[in-house]
Amino acid sequence: MVSPKQLFPLPPAGANPKILIFGDPHGDFDPVIAAVERFRPEAIVLLGDIQARRPLHIALQSILTRTEVWFIHGNHDTDSDADYDNLWRSELADRNLHGRIVEIAGYKVAGLGGIFRSKIWDPRRPIEEAAFMSGDAMRRSMRPEERWRDDISRRHRSTIFPGDYLQLLRSPPADILVTHEAPAVHPHGWQAIDELAETLGVQLVVHGHHHQDIDYIAEGMLTAAAPFRVFGVDMGSHLAWPTDPQDSTESEGPSQDLLDLAVEVFGAAAQDWLGKPHKLFDGQTPAAFAAGGGSEKVRSTLNAIRNGGVV
Repeated sequence: MVSPKQLFPLPPAGANPKILIFGDPHGDFDPVIAAVERFRPEAIVLLGDIQARRPLHIALQSILTRTEVWFIHGNHDTDSDADYDNLWRSELADRNLHGRIVEIAGYKVAGLGGIFRSKIWDPRRPIEEAAFMSGDAMRRSMRPEERWRDDISRRHRSTIFPGDYLQLLRSPPADILVTHEAPAVHPHGWQAIDELAETLGVQLVVHGHHHQDIDYIAEGMLTAAAPFRVFGVDMGSHLAWPTDPQDSTESEGPSQDLLDLAVEVFGAAAQDWLGKPHKLFDGQTPAAFAAGGGSEKVRSTLNAIRNGGVV
C-alpha cells in the first residue's frame, strides 16, 4: 500500500488527529486509506478532483466505519459521466461541503468546490456582470435539447456560480474553509477566496487544484499576522489538523503581560496570532511555545514586530 505523504508531523501515538485533509485523489485512494488506517482521524476531507473509478462509498468502503468522510468537488469531477456519477450518485453524495458549513470533529468547516469559469463569472469583475447568477438561471435560458439530463451541461456543474458564493458569504462564522481554487497568495489564486475567508472569520484555508504541498507562512509568502493561515495540499498528501497537538488539548495559556503585549502589537488579532503555528517557534503556536518555557522568545518576537523588525 502506498505510504501517504504529510505536510506536518502528526500527534504522538495515542493522540489521534482531528481531521486529515487530502489533496486531489484523481482516482487513487491508496494514500487516503493508508493514512486513515494508520492515524485513525475523526474525519477526513477530500479537496476535489476525486474522479472515483467506482461509486465513492465503494472505493472507500474499508474506512467508512473508521472515520467520517467529507469532500468538495473539483473541475475534473465533471470530465465524464462516470466521474460525475461515481461522486454525485454515490451514497456519500450528501457529504459534499460545497456551499455550506458543517461541524466536523469539533470544527465548523465551510466548503467551496469547483472553479471559477469566466464565461459564467469572473470574480475580478462586478458580480452584476456575471452571465448567470445560478445554475437554475442558466438552465432556464437553455433549449431542452441543449441540456444534460434536463439540466445545465455536465461541465458547468463544477462551475462556481455567484449564487453559490454569495450563499456561503452570508453564512455564520466558520473555523476552516476548504476550497478547490486557491486564495490570492497563490500565483493563480483569487482574491474572492480571501474575501470569503475573512468574512467567515476562519483561522485556516486549505486548497487543492494546483498539486502543491505548501505552507504559505513557512515559505515567507504570508506573515504570521495574516488573518488566516493557508496551506495547499498535493495529490497523495494530507494535512493533519491541528498541526500542533497542544492546539487540541488544554494547556496553560501565556502570561498576562505577554497577552497584553500581543494586544498592543496586533490589537483584535492578538489571539489569532498567538493561536497559529509558526516556524519561528518550531512549528508550535506562540501560546504553546510560551507555555513550554519559550515566553522570552515570544516576547522578543512581539517586540521586534512592534518596532518594525523583520520576523
